Amino acid sequence: MGGSGETDVLVIGAGPAGLFAALELARHGVRARVVERAPQPHRQARATALQPATLEILQQAGCLDRVLGASVHVGFARVYDPGLSCVSELALAGSGCPWEFQCSLPQWRTERILTERLTELGGGVDRGISVVSVTEREDGVLAGLEEADGTRRQVEAAWVIGAGGAHSTTRASMGEHLAGSTYPGAALVADVRVTCGLPRDGSALIGCPEGYVFLAPLPGGRWISFVGDLDRQEAGELGRDPAPGAVTAAIGRRIPAGLVRVDDVAWASTFRMQRRLAPRLADSRRFLLGDAGHLSSPLGGEGLNSGLHDGANLAWKLALEARGRARPGLLKSFAVERMAADRQVLRVSDQVHELARAAAESARTGSFPTPPTPEAVAALVRARSMLDVSYTGSPLAGEHVGQDGQVLEGPGPGDRYPDRASLTGTRHTLLLSGDVPDSEVAPLRHRWRDLVDVLPADGAQSAPRAVLVRPDGYIGFRAAPADRDGLRALDAHLDSYLVPAAG
Repeated sequence: MGGSGETDVLVIGAGPAGLFAALELARHGVRARVVERAPQPHRQARATALQPATLEILQQAGCLDRVLGASVHVGFARVYDPGLSCVSELALAGSGCPWEFQCSLPQWRTERILTERLTELGGGVDRGISVVSVTEREDGVLAGLEEADGTRRQVEAAWVIGAGGAHSTTRASMGEHLAGSTYPGAALVADVRVTCGLPRDGSALIGCPEGYVFLAPLPGGRWISFVGDLDRQEAGELGRDPAPGAVTAAIGRRIPAGLVRVDDVAWASTFRMQRRLAPRLADSRRFLLGDAGHLSSPLGGEGLNSGLHDGANLAWKLALEARGRARPGLLKSFAVERMAADRQVLRVSDQVHELARAAAESARTGSFPTPPTPEAVAALVRARSMLDVSYTGSPLAGEHVGQDGQVLEGPGPGDRYPDRASLTGTRHTLLLSGDVPDSEVAPLRHRWRDLVDVLPADGAQSAPRAVLVRPDGYIGFRAAPADRDGLRALDAHLDSYLVPAAG
């Protein structure tokens, strides 16, 4: 490569998505260079909800304990009428995850934890550097960098990960835009300290005559607050960066005096809620993560989370590509899988957004629809927890079914492996159950010895079964039975996207 600097992977943006992608790459043995235009880390709350499915991948990455210790655990989503009487409650318990709650944590603290973990793995962040151009070449990407003093230089990278937010230079270089729409009205977000009687084990959506107020607890006795349905006049009076008194007044106009008192405002901003997705999330050497590729309603609490899952999906594939152990289809699967997943996230986020606005309206008017069935509630909990994201239909999902037609029960190829949080290694995991002759397994074990760990599965099972779990915790293949034909089908599946060990 040419230019004044070289790196395998250049990550643009030190937000959660970029940091997580870099630390996952480091965990898989690839050091990325992370550049961030802000000279210092910010101290803004921004996105605060870490969903149960995200806690699983944070466990795999080795930083969940710090998140659990620093955050408020939110196990309920409650709706209140204007007098702060609770009219409905959704519990996250029963979702089938080891952590059946959200972790509520200011974004700047999440970023600090991810940065600490990245540093432990030998990485870091180069701050005060803006990326002004990204140009793809046949054998790499040329990025134009500008330092804080105006000095410009170029760096060559084999791959570029664009994680710099909605105004992405990487996305612009690909000729892409964020297609979609903007929700009606503006919203106010604020990091506040309030005096109120609301319990701090859940979020509170308060239906008010002039819209709604959403409050979710943050560490240190603080709350993240959203005030929705601002009309043009009120949004204009608040401005982009509202003064503390204006925030207090906006909340006070909606909630009767004495029920919620704003004591302090640390940060506030007005914005428009979006539902948008780039038509392409990748080409051969450029990838879009997080807000660079998609925007969703903060009421769904999934924007930051989907960016982390983008990084989890990309990192192991890019690491294998960098090591020369990937066939062409592996890296291409990132865009296929994450496009489907991000579309699903946007659908769920849009559903939650509309449900929240409808619930607030019902609380305001006292007119409530027929309660959903228990099955519908369970599906909503799993969707809100992001536990139903699936890569079914991906070229990396396959199955062998014997002549008896019997298949494994439970999650199938492309689905999340229920116990993925316990698999903290960086290789594929082949789980075998039942009487699988070692003579049949030995050739497969040898051929994929440095890419696949073979382990016994939990539970009693007489018939031979095999489940292949990918490094990101999704089921890639299953064989029922795991006989000679089944293991050969598994071997062929691995060979379709991985390069086996030599010799």
